[in-house]
Amino acid sequence: MPMKITQQLAQDIVNKTMKILGRNINIMDENGVIIGSGDKSRLNQFHEGAAQVIKEGKKLEIYSKDINHLVGAKPGINLPIEYNNEIIGVVGITGEPNEVSPFGEVIKMTVEMMLQQEFLLKELQLEQQARENFIQDLISGRIGNNQELFITRGQIVGYDILLPRVALVVDIYQFERTTKQSLQTFKGMKEGEIYLQRLKNEVVTTIQEIFRDNPQEIVAYTGGDRFVVLKTIDQLDSEEILRKKLFRVGEQIKKIISQKMNFKVTIGIGEYHQGIKGLSRSFKEAIQALDVGAKLERAGNIYHINDLGIGRILTEIRKDTQQEIIKKIFRTAKDAKQKKVNETLLETLNAFFDNNLSISKTAQAIYIHRNTLLYRLKKIKELTGLDPKNFDDAVQLRIALKMKLYQERD
Repeated sequence: MPMKITQQLAQDIVNKTMKILGRNINIMDENGVIIGSGDKSRLNQFHEGAAQVIKEGKKLEIYSKDINHLVGAKPGINLPIEYNNEIIGVVGITGEPNEVSPFGEVIKMTVEMMLQQEFLLKELQLEQQARENFIQDLISGRIGNNQELFITRGQIVGYDILLPRVALVVDIYQFERTTKQSLQTFKGMKEGEIYLQRLKNEVVTTIQEIFRDNPQEIVAYTGGDRFVVLKTIDQLDSEEILRKKLFRVGEQIKKIISQKMNFKVTIGIGEYHQGIKGLSRSFKEAIQALDVGAKLERAGNIYHINDLGIGRILTEIRKDTQQEIIKKIFRTAKDAKQKKVNETLLETLNAFFDNNLSISKTAQAIYIHRNTLLYRLKKIKELTGLDPKNFDDAVQLRIALKMKLYQERD
């Protein structure tokens, strides 16, 4: 199926070539209809001379004396536009043939080169879109009922999805906000969108530089501030070795994005799960590791799903349920003085848990006397009804503390 010249593309080429030539240019489609012209009154008119060029495959010179015999024609020269050895339209230059013929082949070549660039760009965009759509379906688990068909679809865009992979989700701090602010500097929507796409591609290309020797590493933009890396792994590696390799990759990504693009990066890593659908599970875990890690610890680090501890369950508990638990355990202070006391107690409680419920280690860590610590722990029991020194109560308090921090940083 030959490529088609759109009206918008035809007019764009006409405008550009007329600036070069200083004469009226017409572009006709494969049916001989004028779809681009310096004379807007001629748009959408049938050009019999162009139809003849398409039929015979050679240029046609039309003199003033001939125009009565050809519908929609004016004096000029008309030449076939060729792409991949097929005639896809006609370019015409208005004027007496003896005056405009010298420009004919140059304009024909210019138009064909412009079309070739546009068509190539379109093919690349379509190929990129197909690849991005495939990756989105892969990480979301939308593989359909026919797994073989999905595998073939992967091969078409260049990926062997039977290779074992683990997902890393890369969060670039305020990437979307920064790009949107940058878009305001562009006058036209098209220019802004091109810039935005270029910036996204630059991030993807920058990350891909790390894997230049392995084209099977999948890198894509997933929306907002986030990109995904579907990293191939060696199933013979132990869990510890695999973990080290993934963290090493994460550090490389952080370093190269920071150095080349001056962005702050946080990364979440999922586990390996067998099968094609296992990759979508790894992707969800990577997002979970990223979200919980950044909220409970801080942004700018690398977090593995297995390092979250209690934090891993937070994303599974409804927000309103978390708020009820927090409210029940940590009663709202009635005045500023009481609030200050509560904050001190919460800091003490956190330190107590961070030091594995050791009285001596906690007292040393926060520079207070052992008896002061015991008093504070007693006060916590009075306020919450839960004893931090009791295992079951400590678990409830620890989870509630994590929830409180998670909610505050939401």
